[in-house]
Amino acid sequence: MKTFELKVGGKDYKVDIDRYNGRQAAVKVNGQPYEVEVKHGLPTGGSSPHIAPRPTPVSAPPPSPSAPEAPVVPTASVPVGGQVIAPMPGLILEIMVSPGDQVTAGLPIMKIEAMKMENIIPAPCNGVVKEIRVKKGDTVATDDVLLIVDEG
Repeated sequence: MKTFELKVGGKDYKVDIDRYNGRQAAVKVNGQPYEVEVKHGLPTGGSSPHIAPRPTPVSAPPPSPSAPEAPVVPTASVPVGGQVIAPMPGLILEIMVSPGDQVTAGLPIMKIEAMKMENIIPAPCNGVVKEIRVKKGDTVATDDVLLIVDEG
């Protein structure tokens, strides 16, 4: 396993590469597991490989044919209580869950527009949506609490 510490948009991320076969990798971003497709060759050996994949949760549905693929943005580490925090400033485009909904880790729960790109925010853990603190059209700042998942 290889570990990388990356800075994306001013935020620090710890990326552990558990498995890599030349085209796909099993990674953990800040402890959250993802299966990623590697678009550009990542060396299987040697030092300091260049990594350019976008994390995509295992359970993510395929994008609709008319919409461009939105990257899944890893959330920052999840504080106690299952708070989902905004990984970047942006505009809430879509909330895909409601209070009381059952969610699984990696399930897309919200879409945020940042720098003219749509970004999918995944559920950080398994649980039930307890509270949603934003609504469609809200502008959020980095680290704002978006919703709370009651882990269980």
